Amino acid sequence: MTNDPFVHHTAPSSPDVGLLHDDQTETADGAAVDGNIHVGYWDGADDDRSLDQATDRLTDLVAEGLAAAPGRRLLDVGCGTGRPALRIARATGARVSGISVSEEDIDLARTRAHAAALAGRVDFRYADACALPFDAASFDGAWAIECMMHISDRTAALTEIARTLRPGSPLVVADVLLRSPVTGDAAETVRQTCRAFQSPGFPDPAELRTALDRAGLEIVEFNDIGEQVRRTYQAFADAFDGVEPTPDDPHYEFFTSTRSLPRFGALPEVGYVLLVARRR
Repeated sequence: MTNDPFVHHTAPSSPDVGLLHDDQTETADGAAVDGNIHVGYWDGADDDRSLDQATDRLTDLVAEGLAAAPGRRLLDVGCGTGRPALRIARATGARVSGISVSEEDIDLARTRAHAAALAGRVDFRYADACALPFDAASFDGAWAIECMMHISDRTAALTEIARTLRPGSPLVVADVLLRSPVTGDAAETVRQTCRAFQSPGFPDPAELRTALDRAGLEIVEFNDIGEQVRRTYQAFADAFDGVEPTPDDPHYEFFTSTRSLPRFGALPEVGYVLLVARRR
């Protein structure tokens, strides 16, 4: 066990994270969420949305923060298998460029774009968030859903994203948040979850606020919606319940860790940020 107030590790490289996603994309992509590999949002205990519907609801909240419109160009940082980008493009009429460090994610996202007849407005490419292949001030908005948790130098990534935004354009971030220090068994649970999901450590509010400010981004909204997404952890554990990896499976730890997701999600120190910032 560790007594570190916040749990951090040596950061995995972008190729490491990409390979993790490459090997797990097919299983995760089809696990009850049909392409949304992120948390769901429920308004309250009486909200009877399915996990699939709730993950779409989270995407819609991100879209609201973007204030997108037809013809505007948006950037999806950490696009996964493409469903959020396609949903936002279809709903708003915007053009979207998505990036990921997983080749398999990109392949599947491109397949989805063609199947949805949106390949003319939505494109996906392999790229690192800290070295984006786009000109300065080329986007009218950007979002990052559960991407910051995989990046060790968040200031560098946010600075690079801000570089690609036109002045005044929004960035929406949705990600796991560590509300306060953890110790003892709680710290061990967080450490195991970080290791399984190739995260150097979940950000805390002060770290995010500082990184955004240093990147030249002004916070417009900063909301902790942890209680509205908490149901996700049990739902994901249920979705992966039938996966039985062998001990020699290179991703044995990831698949077995899904069984402890409800314990992680129940920690009061674990929140979830939905923030809107604007490039100065």
